[in-house]
Amino acid sequence: MRKLIAGIALTTAVTAAITTAASAAPAAETTRHQSLHAWTLLNEHGPGPNPGERLTARVDARTTAGDQARGHATIQHVFPGGHIVKVEMSIDCLTTDGAAVTVTGPIDSLQFTVPAGETPPPAAPSTWHPETGLTFYPADEHGERQVGWAGADAQDYSAPAKATKCMPTEPNTWVIQGGFTLRR
Repeated sequence: MRKLIAGIALTTAVTAAITTAASAAPAAETTRHQSLHAWTLLNEHGPGPNPGERLTARVDARTTAGDQARGHATIQHVFPGGHIVKVEMSIDCLTTDGAAVTVTGPIDSLQFTVPAGETPPPAAPSTWHPETGLTFYPADEHGERQVGWAGADAQDYSAPAKATKCMPTEPNTWVIQGGFTLRR
């Protein structure tokens, strides 16, 4: 009887240890020192080139002290006719989930450039810093790479943020040139 009770106690202890370890492990890797450097030319409409528009994302991010992320990202969209939207964001999270890499952070500034004679949209309020995010995905079975971009609603500054800190964004743009390098 003592052996049976000792066996049950040992099984319970091992199960509890495994369950605790599994629940303590984060779904996304955030605890290692990592650095991400990315430059991509993107297309919102499909995997081929998009003449007339130029959407780029540049990211320099790193984790410090194991779990704090620092860095900067610039996303710029040049439209036909000389209209430009430029988003600058601070990085507050850098995570990896499998081969995908996500950075999130608040918008620092939003700049509009319009051709001479046109009126730019109203400037964002000084308190407007919604969370934004980029997720870089590896190539799929067709060799196509995608990036998820969760921007912000520049037409409605009261709209809720489109990204959540440290959460990946579904792929919604295709990489035409460039890529990313993750160092651990």
